[in-house]
Amino acid sequence: MNPDDKGEIDPALRKIMEIPDDQELPDDALIDVMLRALESNQLLLRSSAVHQLIDLGKRNPAIAIPKILKALDPSVDYWTVRFGAVEALGEIANRDTIKPLIKYLREDDDPDFRAMVAKQLGEMGEIAKEAGTALIEAIANKDSSEIRENAAHTLGVLSVDQAVIPLINALKIEDDNYAKREICWALGEINNSSALPSLLANLSDKDKETRAKAVEALGKIEEAESIIPILKTTKDRDTGVQAKAIEALKKFSTKKIMTEFSKVAENDLFVVLQHFQDYLFNIDNEEVTKKVLEIKEPILNAYKEKMNKIKSELESCKIFVEENFENIANLGKKDLKELVEKKIPKVEAKVANVSLYEFRKQKWLENDLYFDIEEISSLYKESGVMLSELRDSVQDLLKKGFLPTLRGND
Repeated sequence: MNPDDKGEIDPALRKIMEIPDDQELPDDALIDVMLRALESNQLLLRSSAVHQLIDLGKRNPAIAIPKILKALDPSVDYWTVRFGAVEALGEIANRDTIKPLIKYLREDDDPDFRAMVAKQLGEMGEIAKEAGTALIEAIANKDSSEIRENAAHTLGVLSVDQAVIPLINALKIEDDNYAKREICWALGEINNSSALPSLLANLSDKDKETRAKAVEALGKIEEAESIIPILKTTKDRDTGVQAKAIEALKKFSTKKIMTEFSKVAENDLFVVLQHFQDYLFNIDNEEVTKKVLEIKEPILNAYKEKMNKIKSELESCKIFVEENFENIANLGKKDLKELVEKKIPKVEAKVANVSLYEFRKQKWLENDLYFDIEEISSLYKESGVMLSELRDSVQDLLKKGFLPTLRGND
């Protein structure tokens, strides 16, 4: 490129920098004007100048890059110039700027500027992988959580494999929520299963955004052992975390889901079914639904058989009461006493032994057997009332001595 090449000047910049409308500047001079514009206290003006520098840096790097790099020097009077210049370099993404930026990341006295350098390296793409070692060093920086945060993010953007262990170690001791979030995110982007234990541990972090980033990362890594923990996270106290957990679950294949859920089937079918039910509550999946029905059918049949026995016993209690009410007037004193002292208590004990806890302890079972449970509950109450009425009637007869057929039974 010729240093006398001329570029378009933003009209607003031209006006503020007092450049006549008919005056055209060569790139060399135009770059100087844009760097001066970065001294302004007007944000929009500085932003426009950065965009012009980006355009100039891409169009004429031989002229632009050295001047913009010079503007990074700590001796520059205005911090806005340094920050604007490094922002422009991030977008220009020229390989010749990587080594100088690494030097600033490691050595600059201003932690805010170093954090900005770490961030802009992430804007440069693959060519910035050369900065991987310096970025790994930066995530251990004790002076600035923002440096750690931005360095972690850039390591994730660049997917620097050798950063996994340092990121895991950093996550264990990090106490800044923003940095923790970016470390979790970066581990997900790098996608290495060795990060699993650390990410799983952060599903219970007190910061909801950290939990969200952790579960999101687990979804990207897609290791089967994280499926159950992710499923449990769909019940997180924060709806945003719940949503991230559901999205993470959707990334796993149906085969992985069913294999992982079924691992516990031999030990506790109720647990595996609860996992399936929780999964289907959040995600429609015809294959999983079919599998659930296959598992549930024999269990439900066994419980329905138990219920039928209970119903039969309760029905027999009702029949006992009805038959005795019909025959009560024909009983003598001895038979009435036996009824109230032995027979009724025996039937009452049978009713008292009826328990629905077994059917209610699993939510899915209670839901599937709802009408059967309601029927048994109704029979239970009805049997209790009927037995009580029979007892009262017999005791009343004995008390009053109203025994029409006592003859021969005294």
